[in-house]
Amino acid sequence: MSCSASKKLLEFSNGSSQLLCTTVRQLDVAPKKEKALIDPQTPSLVLYAFAGGDEVRGRGLREGGARGNPCQLSLLTAAPTEAPIPDCDTRCLSWRLDDDVCALRCWSPADREIQLCGHGMLCSGAAWLREGQTLSQLEMNGLRTAFHADEDKYWIGLPSISCAACRVPHWIGEFFSVPPWRAAEAGDDDGYLILEWPEGFDLRSLSVPRYALHRRTRRALIVTARVSDPHFDIQLRYFAPQHGVPEDTATGSAMRVLATYWRNRDLSDQLRAQQCSHYGGELHSRIRGDLTWVGGRVTEHAGESRSGQ
Repeated sequence: MSCSASKKLLEFSNGSSQLLCTTVRQLDVAPKKEKALIDPQTPSLVLYAFAGGDEVRGRGLREGGARGNPCQLSLLTAAPTEAPIPDCDTRCLSWRLDDDVCALRCWSPADREIQLCGHGMLCSGAAWLREGQTLSQLEMNGLRTAFHADEDKYWIGLPSISCAACRVPHWIGEFFSVPPWRAAEAGDDDGYLILEWPEGFDLRSLSVPRYALHRRTRRALIVTARVSDPHFDIQLRYFAPQHGVPEDTATGSAMRVLATYWRNRDLSDQLRAQQCSHYGGELHSRIRGDLTWVGGRVTEHAGESRSGQ
């Protein structure tokens, strides 16, 4: 599907989600016996990370089911020498470094290289296992992470990140009509600003911040709240218009941050999160030692593949 065709699909889908009700099958966690490398000239895979489970997906897209975050992925026989052609989805290139280690690079739809792409890492690891390759680590921009699969989920182990409580910035009212009641920061000046609303607050009611956000902060905004739901502990949304991402669908790096944030707020070391974007995501986290494991399901929409670079 061409980039222009994808845009038309997304625009039309905002008014009718039926176009996205394609056949979905979950990628097998158990690898195939045969081994195969995908040549970069073959069609790339279109995978969806952090897709909802059967018990959630059955509610439908609008009622809480999660399509997950799309990733157009090519498995290469060597490191790429140039960036891929921009696309309407995240584009990732992955290749092997060692028997159990694979590397990847990812680009946003705005053609900006992503420093840490959780859903790209999850999709890359799942795809290599599906091709019969062994894999225990993934490397992206010098950061090497642990990787494993269990039951129906894939997991990446990232160094835990610290969060420090801060005052709710005075300018928040310029972007959200209902102010949050708590705030925290993670990372450096272009890291994350976490904003918490009271339990039960409908995060979907928040408007996507305008590009003018860049005049106030370089931090991506993670908005979150506790929920009373049998399937989830928290909800979240992720906004970074100043970095070319008005709103992300399902954000593994944000889940890593929230794992620490909510542990500091006396929630469990294991969390189940619903990302309340238009198409939605279902993310899981667990803190073990110095690592925060972020996990979820990876699915493939039948019939979706695209030409290579």
